[in-house]
Amino acid sequence: MNHWIIITPEGITTSPTDVMNDNFQVLGFVDAISEVDAVEKLKQEYQYLNGSGFDEVWIYQIRNSRPLITFLEKERSGTNYEIEDGMEREIVEKITNILIQIGYSDLVYDYCSDDSYHFEGYSDAFQEIRVDVEGEKIEVYDRYLGEKHFVYSGNFKLN
Repeated sequence: MNHWIIITPEGITTSPTDVMNDNFQVLGFVDAISEVDAVEKLKQEYQYLNGSGFDEVWIYQIRNSRPLITFLEKERSGTNYEIEDGMEREIVEKITNILIQIGYSDLVYDYCSDDSYHFEGYSDAFQEIRVDVEGEKIEVYDRYLGEKHFVYSGNFKLN
């Protein structure tokens, strides 16, 4: 089964500075075997699109579940925290660099409890991130806001 995003060039949006722009609209995400199956599944799962006036659709297979999120105008450091403890600051900075490398952005360090460091940030949506530290090894877990449990994301070295 493949993951697909279906978009249309038939859209208009207003920018933060109130400028009207022609743009692409995301119509939906589906899991299907082929492009043809993806369109049929789109019609079934997003029935409000039927008769909505959208005609031309573009279909792309999604090969990476963690998109790179970047910002067009504002330069962002990727971190936003103040820590007075030097050792904790060093560990948090190392963890932050790893999280940025694996696709998180706009990270905010929240707190530390035992050997777990808690952040908030974005990958494909706003998430809570828990990083468990054991020696030089860390395990990254994340969850979308509103979900009950953290999901394992991967193992990384802290150095």
